[in-house]
Amino acid sequence: MNHRDRAVAAMWGRPVDRIPFIARMDLWYSYHHNRGTLPHPYENASLWDMQRDMGVGIFGFGAWDISFFRLEFPEGLVEKSVEGGASVTRFRTPYGTLTARDVMSEELKQAAGTAARIEFPFKSASDYDALQFVVDSMMIVENYEKYGAFVDSIGTDGLALPFCGHLPAQQLMLNYMGYDKFYYEFADNEDRILKLVDSLTHHYEEVLRLALDAPGEAVEMGANYDEMMTPPPVFERFFAPLYRKARPMLENAGKALVTHGDGEMKKLLSSLADCGIQVVEALTPEPMTTINLRATRELWGDRVALWGGIPTVILTSAFTEEQFEAHMKQLFKDIAPGDKFILGYGDNVPTDAIFSRIVRIAEFWHEHGSYPVRA
Repeated sequence: MNHRDRAVAAMWGRPVDRIPFIARMDLWYSYHHNRGTLPHPYENASLWDMQRDMGVGIFGFGAWDISFFRLEFPEGLVEKSVEGGASVTRFRTPYGTLTARDVMSEELKQAAGTAARIEFPFKSASDYDALQFVVDSMMIVENYEKYGAFVDSIGTDGLALPFCGHLPAQQLMLNYMGYDKFYYEFADNEDRILKLVDSLTHHYEEVLRLALDAPGEAVEMGANYDEMMTPPPVFERFFAPLYRKARPMLENAGKALVTHGDGEMKKLLSSLADCGIQVVEALTPEPMTTINLRATRELWGDRVALWGGIPTVILTSAFTEEQFEAHMKQLFKDIAPGDKFILGYGDNVPTDAIFSRIVRIAEFWHEHGSYPVRA
């Protein structure tokens, strides 16, 4: 079997010859490529060529790579600039201008990472009309041709994972208001918040319909949940219904429903399974979170495929070589025999990872990854 076939089989609980290994390494690679510090013999290699040489499955991560859809706005509504080292976005509406600012650390600039939002466009209740105008003006446009070429470039050497984006309420939390403002406004102006969520849900359902015909075998919806910021009652109200609606739609289209689950979300594990999520990708266990791999496997049973399992802090000097080896051995014991499991990083290889350990994980998988994995 090839990398893509193994991963798809694991998502659906079908037989595999060995557990899949689909690894996200773009953060580490971009950082060292841009600094000219890629290790021998990969000084001039692309990330995918490097992974192919190591025998590791390629991860076409849809949140960072090319998308199967585009979000567009009418001309003149969105204005972008760089001011004082910050990326500035202004939404010019008939109800006033909303401004957002994003900054990126020097390390993440070198790694081509994502910026942190330090100013949200929504600042007070007086901004509701302007934000509603922005949301209502959004247009969803398919981008199948370019995304199809991206999927084809990976081929059977890995898996492309188209990303539908964060779910509507979390878009408000992450992009437009910030978590604290969202919850204050929900307490004070619930009707306005729900109207925004309804409008964003309409757009999200458009994206989901496009995802049904997009190239690829799986679709990722939502990401970055945290049990403190989106506790079970909030998850059940704002996120679970859309997952429940999407699961049969995607299943009928032959696509697996995936979510990006790299946060501290032990209290959300039952909710993720109960709402129909088929695969939790980038699952990050102890010691980076309080999630225990064996307990999670037992909780989910055959309802959810687990993708991840490697807490990437073990790739750094914070752990000794002995601790690193012991952790990998225990990981394989915890997931044995390896049903509905895809080995991967939770969430990405960090910039300060020790390269010999990246190599060692690939070797460990080659040595011990045959199915069934022995406990």
